[in-house]
Amino acid sequence: MPVRIWAGSAMNSDPLKALKDIYLPVEPHWWPPAPGWWLVALLLFAALGWSLLRLRAYWDATRPIRAAKLMINTLIAEEAKATSSDAMLANQCNEVLKRLLVVALDMRDLASLSGAGWLAALDRISQTSDFTQGAGQALGKSRFAADFSVDRRALLQSVKSLLGSVHYRKSHLLLGSAT
Repeated sequence: MPVRIWAGSAMNSDPLKALKDIYLPVEPHWWPPAPGWWLVALLLFAALGWSLLRLRAYWDATRPIRAAKLMINTLIAEEAKATSSDAMLANQCNEVLKRLLVVALDMRDLASLSGAGWLAALDRISQTSDFTQGAGQALGKSRFAADFSVDRRALLQSVKSLLGSVHYRKSHLLLGSAT
């Protein structure tokens, strides 16, 4: 028996028209981020917080050094007027250094030093010989002499260079290694 092919209207129509439209899936949004990005953000904030705390600690630790530099720069600026005596200038420089090193930076071993011992300690901190052999000798016992005179600019420059080499942590090590 012959096979009969059904020639209905459904056969003649296009089968693709029966399909529904294709919709692409929605693209993922940037928010909320994946858990890995939350972890990265947390680590970045922690690193930023730690850095700010370290910066604040450094700023606080170097405050006395900045104040001493400001005092010496004020003395240098007033040098043009030169209203004080040489002995007074040497005493002011010595006071700034003692306050910075002994009180602010807590180098208690320097509190009792004077004369040659004090000048040697200043040389160790500055890593020069400006205080035992240069203009910085004025900070020793010679400033108490009746006929005391000093090269004021050289003294102020020696003290300024010393302040430039003072470090709030490392200066302790310089004193400890030389003794």
